[in-house]
Amino acid sequence: MRSRYLCLLTTMLLSASSMAAETALPTAFKGATENSQLAVSYDDLDAFLDAEVLVIGRSTREKAKRQVTTGTLMRSRVNRLTALEANRFHFDSLDDEKVSNVLTTLKESLETLPDQVPLSLLSKNEQLAYWLNLYNFTMLHEISKRQITGSLKDDLGYDENGGLLNDKVLTVAGEQLSLNDIQFAILKEKYDEPVVIYGLFQGNIGGPSIRDEAYTGKRVWRQLEDNAMEFINSNRGTYYDGKISVFYEHNMPFFDNNQQKLKTHLLNYIDEDRYYEEIESADELEFAMSDWQIADLTGGARSYGGSVMNNSAALMDSVRSDQQGVAGNVQNSLADSLVQRSPLVGRFSPAQIELLNKLKVKHKINNGSVEVKDISQEEARNKSKTQ
Repeated sequence: MRSRYLCLLTTMLLSASSMAAETALPTAFKGATENSQLAVSYDDLDAFLDAEVLVIGRSTREKAKRQVTTGTLMRSRVNRLTALEANRFHFDSLDDEKVSNVLTTLKESLETLPDQVPLSLLSKNEQLAYWLNLYNFTMLHEISKRQITGSLKDDLGYDENGGLLNDKVLTVAGEQLSLNDIQFAILKEKYDEPVVIYGLFQGNIGGPSIRDEAYTGKRVWRQLEDNAMEFINSNRGTYYDGKISVFYEHNMPFFDNNQQKLKTHLLNYIDEDRYYEEIESADELEFAMSDWQIADLTGGARSYGGSVMNNSAALMDSVRSDQQGVAGNVQNSLADSLVQRSPLVGRFSPAQIELLNKLKVKHKINNGSVEVKDISQEEARNKSKTQ
């Protein structure tokens, strides 16, 4: 198993460093500067996520205990197979206007970054981290704005043309984008690497976990590997008799719509022999595992006058007060500092901003398109030696 993992990691890194075809991309999203000295800082995103995300940890594949209710016939919907899995976001904190404004400011600062810094000035890894962070903070923002609670099945619209994923909710470098545009028109075109999908938070328990940190260009592939390992080795990702997550059905284009490629991908990550054998021996993979409940502290569960679910909801309730206390720190420390901040300040160091201004002189920017007149390879090499 260890050798399979190391082999996959090596292959993935080589694939990531190669240039994928970008012919269908808008000009503003094409290209990269692999020797770029620019590294985007996401300290503000880190602070927000650290305050609002509860890390559950790796799945034990344990079922939650049955919910016991007294004094009522009403029960909330809880998937016992997945109720103890997936990191949770404190969505209730977004009812506080100040915290909600922080989220909006963070999302908008990401959305407008390419207006200040052409993406082609960044390395491919930096661009990947940027797109993942933009996707996830937009997802959080849209869930909050639409006041979604409970199930996200209808809102995600995996089986429909509409829905949250297909609405044009962003304008990046003059291009109107949906979340599906980022996923399939940009990330698929620019990277074409399946592990990328594990960095796309869907808002529900049944999808990949939201992390308590932002993605960074330096660590993005390791972060994605970590998310992939957690998801695949959970009841949300794989189960008995070849049953796997409906999330994979939505993402089959990343596997060339080929089940054998998907199976090979899963087997490279599964670390328990019994589940490895279940997937390997399956004649056909079945997209059967789902949990559409919002990934909040109680998994979208509600208590109707009875006792709450003994395991996951009780666990979430036990940390609610701590999360709320930290959320207070978010609104105090971030809200005051972000609203008036320049898009560049905080994203780049002063030295990088100086370099960026010099590089931008070598760019011609017209009508949303970017013509890169790059520094030479030797020039870049000499600059890197001085860092």
